[in-house]
Order: sequence, then C-alpha cells, then structure tokens
Amino acid sequence: MTHKIVKMFISSSFVVALYLKLLHIFLRLDDFARRALKRKPVLHYLELHAASHCNLNCKGCFHFSNLVKTNDFPDVKQYARDLSRLGRLYENIKNIRLLGGEPLLNPELPMLIRQTRKAFPRANIHVVSNGILYKKLEGELLEAVNACGVTIHISLYKPMAGRTGELKQHFKARKIRYGISGLILNFANYINTKGDSIPSSVIRQCPASRCTFLHSGHIARCPLPFTIGHFSKSISMKDEWINIHEEGLDGFALNKTLRKPMACCRYCRKLEWFDWEMGREA
Repeated sequence: MTHKIVKMFISSSFVVALYLKLLHIFLRLDDFARRALKRKPVLHYLELHAASHCNLNCKGCFHFSNLVKTNDFPDVKQYARDLSRLGRLYENIKNIRLLGGEPLLNPELPMLIRQTRKAFPRANIHVVSNGILYKKLEGELLEAVNACGVTIHISLYKPMAGRTGELKQHFKARKIRYGISGLILNFANYINTKGDSIPSSVIRQCPASRCTFLHSGHIARCPLPFTIGHFSKSISMKDEWINIHEEGLDGFALNKTLRKPMACCRYCRKLEWFDWEMGREA
C-alpha cells in the first residue's frame, strides 16, 4: 500500500512540484533562522553508496547498479575524511542512507556505520537493502547496527516476496530496527539520452532532486553525476560535482548550490513506469 501511495505521489507532476516548492521555502527559512542565530546549517538528507554493485539485477536500476560488474566499495579512509568534513560544515545531517547497489555485500559495512554515527551522533541512519543477504546481520555487523541505532530498510522485490515473515523474525530476535516496503512491482525510466530537457522544468517534478549524494570527496544534488558513467561513457557530468574539501567552503553556500538545477538535469525527463523484472545478463 505504501509503495502504491508513493508511486501515485511521484506520478503527479503537480503534487511533486508543490511539495518541492514548499520544501524549498522551508529549507531557505531554516537556513535564514540558523544564520541569524549564528548556528551552523543542517543538511536534511544524504545518500552514500556502501557498494555500487548489487546481487540483484533489476532492469532499469535508478543507480545503474545492474551495469556494475565488479566489486565497487568506497574507500574507508576517504569515507571517514568526507564525513568528518561535512561534520564541520553542518550542525547535523537529519537523514543518512547507506545504499547501493547492495550494502550488505560490503565486508567493511560495520566500519562505515560506526564512522557515520561518530560524525553525526543525532542523524537518522538507514541501511537500504534488498534483503537477500539478511542473514549477514550477525556478529560485528549486528553489533554496529544496534550500537549505532541504525534502521535496516528492506526494499521488497519479487525474489523476497513471501519472505517478510522470516525477515521480521530475524530482525526482532536480534532487536534490529527495521522497515519493509510494500512489494515493488514497478520501476521508472527517467533518462533522456538526447539531453534536451529544460533543467528548471525537470526539477519541478523530479522526486530525486533532493537526494543529495556524496561520493569520494564530492557532492551533488542527486546521484546521477556519479552513476551516469555506468550507463554511458560518452556522457560526463563531472562539472556537477562539488568538492567538499574546497578551502573556504561554507555550509550555507553549499546548501544554496545544492538547491539549484544542475546542467545534467537535461538528461532527465518525466517518469515512465514499467513492470519490475530482472535484467538480462550482459
């Protein structure tokens, strides 16, 4: 039911545009108040890849993880350095999602979780998984998840349909915070390979336009500049990356930049839905 509501929400251009407009106003007012009170700003949402590859080959994966054929994990030292830097720029990041790909593929996930919590003690931290590897939530990983107050969020696809009972049993027995989506039956195509969309129009209806994404010392308002290379080597969006380690960078200025349309928005278009299925192997 929840997934159907979300799909209805993001399928309505008017509703999405109104929501994003109100969010934009709220975030600007929040920054204004914090600046007046001489407090650091807040980043309300951040995504990071714990693994760029996946164990589930979804046709039309939003992050193109179905096209990543080798193990691709973040560098742990770079990850810690990046979060430490954001910790100096922001008072808090309200919601942090470690995803992919499939994050449970990463043997260093416990370390990433602990580094995330160390940098942002008050953040809501989620690990987003397809659930296939849920039995890996034991030992050191289980300790990190529970000690750091992490929520495991399961995106439920057909291979795990009918297995929510065993997922819940596993999580409850280990006192793991969790959430399970409804069965995901549809994906959406959003790429315009012609690159002739109008960025200012696209972001008014884009549900991913506030999915601030961090990768290897750089940040952008959505993951596309970092993931598009898996889809097409001929499309480069490196100009959209913001170096978070740039000297003199200010959190308020960074927030302002992240709210602007990106030039690469021209490669996006209105969502076109199709039935979820496994992609063909290359």
